[in-house]
Amino acid sequence: MYRLLGLAFLTVHLLSASASAAELPLQALAREEIGADHGVFVRAESGKVLAALNSTRAYHPASVTKVATTLAFLSKLPPDRRFRTTFLAAGPVAGGTLDGDLVVRAEGDPYFLFPNAFRVLLSLREKGVHRVKGAIRVQGPFYFDWTPDPDGRRLRRVWTGQLAAESWRVVIRALFPGADMPLKDYTLRFGRGAAREPREPRPSRPLVVHASPPLLRHLKDFNSHSNDNFHEFSHQIGGPEEVQRILRASVAGVPRSSIVIDNAAGDGRNNQMSPRAAVAMFKALERTLGERERALSDVLPVAGVDPGTLEDRLAAPRYRGAVVGKSGTVRVLRISTLAGVAYTRKYGRTFFAVMTRGVPLWTARERQNAFLRGLLDAGGARPLPTRNAPPPAFMEARLEAPE
Repeated sequence: MYRLLGLAFLTVHLLSASASAAELPLQALAREEIGADHGVFVRAESGKVLAALNSTRAYHPASVTKVATTLAFLSKLPPDRRFRTTFLAAGPVAGGTLDGDLVVRAEGDPYFLFPNAFRVLLSLREKGVHRVKGAIRVQGPFYFDWTPDPDGRRLRRVWTGQLAAESWRVVIRALFPGADMPLKDYTLRFGRGAAREPREPRPSRPLVVHASPPLLRHLKDFNSHSNDNFHEFSHQIGGPEEVQRILRASVAGVPRSSIVIDNAAGDGRNNQMSPRAAVAMFKALERTLGERERALSDVLPVAGVDPGTLEDRLAAPRYRGAVVGKSGTVRVLRISTLAGVAYTRKYGRTFFAVMTRGVPLWTARERQNAFLRGLLDAGGARPLPTRNAPPPAFMEARLEAPE
């Protein structure tokens, strides 16, 4: 009798194990490549769970947080939104001289870099400004080459020929192929005094309006290169508190309280998210993009294709272009994350999140890559169609006629 009961128990156990294996076909792969102590969650396009290790445990998502910030931006602003910086003459222009300050009226464009400054310089010269009797006077949040420049000192150094000569050559090659245009022939001269708000403000006349690349280009490049200026940029829409609110309201099937965001770029120590929440976040972002007739690859890097943090990952021909996602690292905490979508023939769009901690970062990335290769082999990689490389970001900016 005991022998029969033992056989029955063994049969039930084997059947249960078989059913469990059928429900989670990538569970063994996750355990083998990532490790049972780390977080993994994978869901097929049909909704079927393919792997789940510690999937509800909170981990630090590192720069995967930037996906939440991307979702928040697209929830509040249109994809073609541009951020404008207006350059004004606080005085008359005559004989090549601006008799007064050059005012920079900024609204926080985070993508105003050396090439953008040189495009504005060329436009100012076209408007007849060769010399500024006064100084540069900044109004509003002005970021130049990823750094706050509240008094315009770095911008002045560029326009006087002291910085970024190589960027000048890049701009000239793009706008005037074959032309010989030495920077020294186009620099501005400024007066010696520092800019001060006048007691009685003089009327300011707009000279040039610089409109940044569209929001979509900001998001794509910030995610591809994991630019931590995303945190400062997030204040355009209310900061990390608003990013957290929008993400909590957008995800389904996970406890809202398990999502904590106090840094919109993923830096710091307090952000939290479970692998299940990360997968739900990607699904919410895909849905939001779909409503705007856009795709995840419009705002996130394609592994093995796009320059940046995923350029060299899954770059072998059989895998290249089959994963869109976001990686993250907090070196001091030994945290490494990778999440996104793998495109497969068998499982369709396969959402995944892998979160490790306490493992050397190079080892963690190798494990993540191995797991993704196994997933793509099991599902049959289905790379996205190739796209032409976009133009340089400064070429997607616009110089608009002042109103």
